[in-house]
Amino acid sequence: MENMNFTKLNIYTTSEDLEPLMSRLEDLGVSGFEIHDASDFENFLTSGVKNWDYVGEELEPLKTQETRVTLYFTTDKQGKELLAAICEACAGLRMEQSEVREEDWADSWKKHFKPLEVGKRLIIKPTWESVPENNGSADAARLILEIDPASAFGTGQHESTKLCLETLESLTLENSKFLDIGCGSGILTIGALLLGAGSAVMVDVSENAVKVACENLMLNGFAAASFCGDITESAELLKQIGDNYDVIAANIVADVIIKMGGIFPKLLKAGGILITSGIIESRLDEVVENLAPHLKIIEIKKDNGWCLILSCRI
Repeated sequence: MENMNFTKLNIYTTSEDLEPLMSRLEDLGVSGFEIHDASDFENFLTSGVKNWDYVGEELEPLKTQETRVTLYFTTDKQGKELLAAICEACAGLRMEQSEVREEDWADSWKKHFKPLEVGKRLIIKPTWESVPENNGSADAARLILEIDPASAFGTGQHESTKLCLETLESLTLENSKFLDIGCGSGILTIGALLLGAGSAVMVDVSENAVKVACENLMLNGFAAASFCGDITESAELLKQIGDNYDVIAANIVADVIIKMGGIFPKLLKAGGILITSGIIESRLDEVVENLAPHLKIIEIKKDNGWCLILSCRI
């Protein structure tokens, strides 16, 4: 994959104002960020859970670190637009920007991204890691989903993505027609195809995400039609994507899901399944209220403050 640079943005806040800031960022379409909060370290020390013998000197700075949220943006048009929107929305807070080379950014997080079992049938394998053919565990029987997310969202480690993959596993996908809205790294499309989907279409507002998703599909021996654009604003894009889908996954944010409430039924076949995720718990009722007039709510799943809604077209 071609190397590129990123813009790193630190937004400084307080422990008390951290949650409202995170909600604001999620509403703007931010799917992932780093959180640095000194109170977390203090809570760890005083939690009473003593699974450690001592705290090394190298961890001492964590006690006095400034509370901040760190985000990374691509330097393409979409990345610059999102960065500008966040800077405007957070104008009252102190912010710092810096440039980061992709190879430096990748090295800093790849060491934490290891093969991950999801559900009962999948194991997510980073391209730079290996999975033993037979290590005496259930790994050998799992379907290997190989991924290099690069700068796109979707490693399978986030609760919203895990909820989606686990839900896909629970469905009958054999020969189904699958649509991935907000495809990110392409992880859900790959998961659906591994689990038996007959065909897939991907769409994302980020050109870089679509590029990364197509590359990841190739890594896994798959291909899918892909589109870049905003479904809520382009009738032409909707026409290109088509309809009559058996399953749609939209792992995005609450505002976009709400905006698409009346669009989903037009894309689904009768009885088709919709998976919506990326919803923070405080906004769950609002999303359910918006979807209910258009679709039948089947189930709601939660994991660590994140929610997934499983529904179908009647």
